[in-house]
Amino acid sequence: MRRVASLGAGNSDAMISAPGVVAHMIVGRRTEPYLADALSSIADVCAHAVINDNSGDAGGPNDSTIGACAFARSGRLTHLRTVFIDFSAARNACIEATPEAFRGGWALFADADEVHGEELRAMVRVLPRLPSDVDALDGYSRNFIGSFDYWNTMHRRLRFFRLAPGRRWEGGVHERLVPLGRREALPAVGAHYGHVCTPEMEVERERLYKSLGQPVTLLDKAASLETLTPALVWGEQLRDALAFHGQHPAAAVATIARLRVEWADTFAAVDQIVAAQSVFDRARNAIRAANYGQVLVFRVAEARLRWGFRE
Repeated sequence: MRRVASLGAGNSDAMISAPGVVAHMIVGRRTEPYLADALSSIADVCAHAVINDNSGDAGGPNDSTIGACAFARSGRLTHLRTVFIDFSAARNACIEATPEAFRGGWALFADADEVHGEELRAMVRVLPRLPSDVDALDGYSRNFIGSFDYWNTMHRRLRFFRLAPGRRWEGGVHERLVPLGRREALPAVGAHYGHVCTPEMEVERERLYKSLGQPVTLLDKAASLETLTPALVWGEQLRDALAFHGQHPAAAVATIARLRVEWADTFAAVDQIVAAQSVFDRARNAIRAANYGQVLVFRVAEARLRWGFRE
């Protein structure tokens, strides 16, 4: 592992509400279209960021974005370069490179394609209230699919974990943190845009997962890049697509506007696929949406009562 820069553990940003939180993020060989937004959305709630560039290049494809982020500008960044082995090794490198000042605090499990809004700040306010036996605080991710206008799943997701001696990541692709004791969850929903991309980008990700031993089916269907279409890549998943009527995180608004123009053909094709959902699909999706809503309503009541959570 080679450390490129450690720009200080100090913090001069008065807006930061939880000085003990350090963000851990990994980036790879491809340019991340949402990286600038992801970093911007966590800059005011994390005191420091450790970013591990796994591209193996002297100058990775995301270097300029990382160098321009608020963490770098204010001297709150540790920037690593490692050769990618698997996701656990990449995340463990972030743990190892965490400055000593943050070793006893909380880490944010951050992804380059997930953008947050005020929900993350609300979660940070709860951290000091958690009992010492709580090792992790989860939120939820809304997973957009094919377009910024549709999502298909919402799942519980690790957000913050305590940095403790011996705590490590295990697993090549779907990495898990061990040992990990008690976990709590808050009804705080982040926006995951990993599957809002071009069909070619989706296949590129599948190739990486296959190289790590994960069974994939998309590559079997895609004989060549020339044959890729939104229907081929997301057709089955878009049967589960639900229309999004909320607001996207403020940090992502400008990027979304730009990509709506650049990827207009892809989004138009996705619109046609969703419009062709059967009556059965739409009824099933309405039930799914109601179930997601009920889960969040329950979590809201629980979080307010137990932790005083207010988003």
